[in-house]
Amino acid sequence: MSIVVTGLGAVSALGVGVDALWEGLLAGRSGLRRVPEAVAMGLPVTSGGPVPFTGPDRDVRLARAALDEAHQQAGLPPSAAAFFWANALDTFQVGPAGLVHRSAGQCFQELAHDYRNPRRMFAVACASGTRSVGEACHALRRGEADVAVAGGSAVMLTPFYLIGFAALRAVALDEDAPDPAHACRPFDATRAGFALADGAAALVLERRAHAEARGAPILAVVEGLGTSMDAYDLNRPPADGAGALACLRACLADAGRRPDEVGGVSAHGTGTRVGDVAEAAALQALFGPRGVPVHGVKGAIGHAMAAAGALEAVVAVQSCRAGRLPPTVGLTRPAEACDLDHVIGAPRRLGVARVLSASFGMGGQNAAILIAAAEETHA
Repeated sequence: MSIVVTGLGAVSALGVGVDALWEGLLAGRSGLRRVPEAVAMGLPVTSGGPVPFTGPDRDVRLARAALDEAHQQAGLPPSAAAFFWANALDTFQVGPAGLVHRSAGQCFQELAHDYRNPRRMFAVACASGTRSVGEACHALRRGEADVAVAGGSAVMLTPFYLIGFAALRAVALDEDAPDPAHACRPFDATRAGFALADGAAALVLERRAHAEARGAPILAVVEGLGTSMDAYDLNRPPADGAGALACLRACLADAGRRPDEVGGVSAHGTGTRVGDVAEAAALQALFGPRGVPVHGVKGAIGHAMAAAGALEAVVAVQSCRAGRLPPTVGLTRPAEACDLDHVIGAPRRLGVARVLSASFGMGGQNAAILIAAAEETHA
């Protein structure tokens, strides 16, 4: 059964809306900058990807901005759709009376009541957003609904997470990132970790027959879905990328596609010293040396955790529609261990409008989706 995308929405460090995200990526702009609150508190990491939403309820408001945009493009109200949302972490935000704790479930509940069943929340670390899209597609294939909205949202630029990820040495500390715009340098020889970010993204997904019957615009097709679990370590993947490779292979098998039918890869590309090497090993094993163009978005918008995979899915759809992969911001000198066909400096034309988008989360939780332009699905 064919599952199509009929609506997109995004909020990222490059601005509010899909156009702001896409045009910024094509231009090679970075939305990363100093976070004034982190500077004022003297935190060891002050770079990040903020969005123009403030206040203790910004988790819900930035999510609704992405959802509203997606619904408007699709021409469907929330009440017509099932709801699959990634909101993996509680937030600790500063309000008028001090620190405000909002659980991930509270945010999900405030968003979900506008939708119909099934309503499901996903919390699988950095793979959450991609997993939400995949599980929504599975539900549509099973006939649980005709329409589903999938995506994710995250508020990460709070002292709790900035300090926590600094302690894990997962983010680029200020001493490693004198230029905040390039704090995250995916696959680069000088990479030192990721930059945390706030963000949200939403995709309206439909069974193709349903979309065609109502004359909806078909933006792209979700052809394949894959998951895996490393069962290796809480904070790092195996160096050979075995779990990531199993996930990517499962995705292509689900789609019935060969590696040479993929036009480009949207990499997880966090800019961590260990993670990028493992991901590169998986991509080299699947596609061969420099076998397919690879780009990533976290150098431009940071790592929005539960929203990251959903934002990357939106970019993959736009890449298939435009036939171009944006460059990887922050990447100038690829590390020897990350020898791939990187898109650097300028967009790259896709030979085949089909993009494999991958997310490899902490704890070894992996997810991937294969997205194609509508015309490619008949090839």
